[in-house]
Amino acid sequence: MAYEYGVITDEIDQDFGKACKIASDGGMSYVELHNLWDNNVHELTNEELEQAKNILDRNNLRTHLICGMFFRPFSLGDVELASMENHPRFKEHMDRLEIFIRIAHYFGAPNIRTFGFTRDVGGSNPSPRSPDGGGIPDSTLAMISKGLQIACDRLATEGLTLALENARSLYANTGGNMRRVLDAVDRPNLKIIWDPANAFVAGEDPAEGFKQVKGEIVDVHCKDAIVEDPSTGRTTWARIGTGGTDWATQLNLLESEPVSTLTVETHWKCESGDRAESTMLTYASLQEFVNG
Repeated sequence: MAYEYGVITDEIDQDFGKACKIASDGGMSYVELHNLWDNNVHELTNEELEQAKNILDRNNLRTHLICGMFFRPFSLGDVELASMENHPRFKEHMDRLEIFIRIAHYFGAPNIRTFGFTRDVGGSNPSPRSPDGGGIPDSTLAMISKGLQIACDRLATEGLTLALENARSLYANTGGNMRRVLDAVDRPNLKIIWDPANAFVAGEDPAEGFKQVKGEIVDVHCKDAIVEDPSTGRTTWARIGTGGTDWATQLNLLESEPVSTLTVETHWKCESGDRAESTMLTYASLQEFVNG
């Protein structure tokens, strides 16, 4: 498989120009837009968005994913299924989605990231890890699916895809839980951002999690982690290859997937603490696995 490499730019630097130059000089072909100049992507002014686009053009980079904070943080504790769409927090996030749509069209990005709503119990670090990531109660799944259906239907009118990323603190935190969400939502424009390290810290075997989302993946976020204290579930981020994600197995599994993008999201900090150095070291480790 011939992969393209990219990065979430704030993993390198909040200075978007600096981050893009480092990414381009390192041979990356795309970036994902999350936090630029200390602002979430949906908070950027029109002038800042224009500046960002010019920076991408100068560095021969593109973006395929608007990596915003949609349905995160978002507790469902005070939400009722029947009136979910009228809840002020839901309306706020749908307004945010309209901004993401505008940004996606401006940058020619086909995908907008979403999350699977915030767990009201568990999901922190430390917290108990389990193969099912804590599961999803049926009543909660009904609310998750309704919210994502509304968002998917809105994006369908724009020709855009909603890409669900797994993270420990969310209900959709493992491959197994994302499969439950995919099946419940049942929309062709709901796809997956697969983050095997996030599945690992939640307690799932990433190889088993992959099997649950196989065929639905549009992007892969790449990092690693170790379990510091099994009794409490405390984990910490690690350089790719030094943790429990088993990237050799993940890459073997990905050979059969149509996805061709590997996005560095290291979170780990090297000895110097420098974000750019940490990211490029993780990037080098990832390339070693791919080429090895």
